Amino acid sequence: MNTAPMRRSSTPLGRILAIARKEFLHVRRDAVLPRLIVLLPVVMLLLFGYALNTNVKNIKLGVVDLSHDRISERILKNFASDERFALYPQTDLPSALEAARAGKVRAILEIPAGAMSAARRQEPVPYTIYVDGSDPTFAAQIRAAAAAATQDNMAALGAVRAATGTLSMPVNPTFQTLYNPDNRSAVYMVPGLSGLILTLICVMLTALAIVREREIGTIESLIATTVRPSEVVIGKLLPYFAFGTLDAALVLGIGHWLFNVPLVGHLWLLVLAALLFVLGSLGLGLLISTVTRTQPQAMFATIAIIIPSIFLSGFLLPLEGLNRFFFALSAIVPLKYYLQAVRGIMLRGAGLSDLQTAFIGLTVFALATLLLASLRFKKTL
Repeated sequence: MNTAPMRRSSTPLGRILAIARKEFLHVRRDAVLPRLIVLLPVVMLLLFGYALNTNVKNIKLGVVDLSHDRISERILKNFASDERFALYPQTDLPSALEAARAGKVRAILEIPAGAMSAARRQEPVPYTIYVDGSDPTFAAQIRAAAAAATQDNMAALGAVRAATGTLSMPVNPTFQTLYNPDNRSAVYMVPGLSGLILTLICVMLTALAIVREREIGTIESLIATTVRPSEVVIGKLLPYFAFGTLDAALVLGIGHWLFNVPLVGHLWLLVLAALLFVLGSLGLGLLISTVTRTQPQAMFATIAIIIPSIFLSGFLLPLEGLNRFFFALSAIVPLKYYLQAVRGIMLRGAGLSDLQTAFIGLTVFALATLLLASLRFKKTL
């Protein structure tokens, strides 16, 4: 290190400026860090500015029409004309509830038989809306959207008000909450926090640990022995796999016992989802370590992956609020599939057949990151 500028400076301010100049030159000579410092906040701003949208659209609404008359057709037409809903016809209520358990629909509209008869008797036309309450915030938006659609139904069916001037409404909706009737936010947030915590620990620790060893030269010393690169990769990942598995058990276990998060589905399925996500996150951390040379680079790269994952995975905001581009982009976010699997298993009791897409995504994530990281690790040693 060149200390001549600091020796020539005789005042505290001069020495401080000399150190600051040296640090600035150190950052400028870094091949990656200056680009990350400038581009990362711009990309984040553009990403969140376009991606974040609390006004959800295309809510998957399962429809059970047991009346099949002009009144029920009018009600369904009003829901279909509302861009906030996408209608999915169901044969009966049990099949609709099964679709909700599998995550195929987020709410159910059931119109009982006799809607036309009730209208002719100048009685309120009843229907029931079942709302997936596993996400309390999203459930509130569904109720608000359904209430707005109800007002439209009232206007459309206003002709059947009683001639006597009665104040009874022409429609009489009933709301029922599925899976989380108490609307507790912990039921939704704790499974999501488990994914975020695992991402932070597995990705960041793996990336930083290997980059640190490369900086101090211990990796090269290890490769100079008879140890093979593949053995180095496996040996490096095993301790962090143990740590990640332990953290997954701690977070999910404490969330279940302390915050009363239910476990409706099978425990072995929950364990499988956590193990696949831990493996994939470790591989991602190792992959980051192969494309970065310093710890600050690895830190910035990890942040650049984690922060978009928070908003494109459904961790805080429903994916239904994303526009088409960012909804398609969310397909490559591993945290999305982990949250779908864990929330489906713990809150709705979904099985493996219901979560095929989520488990396929987690499996591809784990295999792809581990394979790419192993190939690049051998080339960069």
